[in-house]
Amino acid sequence: MPTMTIDSEKPVWILQGEFGRATVNFISRPLVAHAHAQYQFLFKLGGADCGFRIGAQDCTLTSERAICLNPWIEHAKSGTDEMPSMILSLVVEPQWLRARLQLAEFGPAGIFPEPVVVVTPDVRHHVERLAAAITHHLVAQDEGGLPILEDLVSALGRDFADPALTTGIAPSTRPVDFRIRKALDFIKRSPEPNPSVAQVAAQVGLSRSRFFEQFRRCMGISPQHYIDWVRMSHAIQLLGASDRPLAEIADELGFEEHSHFTRFFSQHMGVPPSEFRRHSVVLNQPENQAENQAED
Repeated sequence: MPTMTIDSEKPVWILQGEFGRATVNFISRPLVAHAHAQYQFLFKLGGADCGFRIGAQDCTLTSERAICLNPWIEHAKSGTDEMPSMILSLVVEPQWLRARLQLAEFGPAGIFPEPVVVVTPDVRHHVERLAAAITHHLVAQDEGGLPILEDLVSALGRDFADPALTTGIAPSTRPVDFRIRKALDFIKRSPEPNPSVAQVAAQVGLSRSRFFEQFRRCMGISPQHYIDWVRMSHAIQLLGASDRPLAEIADELGFEEHSHFTRFFSQHMGVPPSEFRRHSVVLNQPENQAENQAED
């Protein structure tokens, strides 16, 4: 891959589509603890190594070690006073990934047993191909970048997925509680753009503490992290699919001030919403994608 110079502007490149989102950016700021309904893969392309906390585990993203996260794994990035890290981040929709890896449509979400993996030469090859395509604007059409992305995801499945999943998928053992299903539906469709945990608990007839316990048991994350994910998904859709003013988007998402939206977005994505929008390329993004995410 061509040498890329790190400068003070810390540029970002984003590709969005039915598969999910691929981002190349420079980042030094911390990211708050959060979780996704999608699979996420992180690769260091250059700059400083950077620390992450995955659940209760501290780890370091380096050129030799990548991060593979199953859905709803809580993670955060620590800040650094060193030079920024250049990172390729893939956020991949579960159905798209399962189809690409030829896995059954339904099954346990834990396809990748280890959150930190040693980067194989073949995976590194495809990482560098994709990063070069994104940063050199070779992805304006589907055929410009999606075949490379497909090659990378196939390599990830071959090298890092649980081998047992290639011969069969056992039923999910995650407990199902109809009240939590009701809560998920309420959060996604609430007239309140940012319902509180207490409001959601009351909606499903549970005390706040009992709701928190049941939600974490069923979903593997806190209800606030799920609320934040829904809010972020809506923000990303609005930024990529319209040219509405940021202040208007902030108001729709329930932020009292435009600056509060900017801070919230930056804490989760590593870049402000204006920069995210400026450098996004959208490939046939389906409408209401956030509402159709798998919940398991």
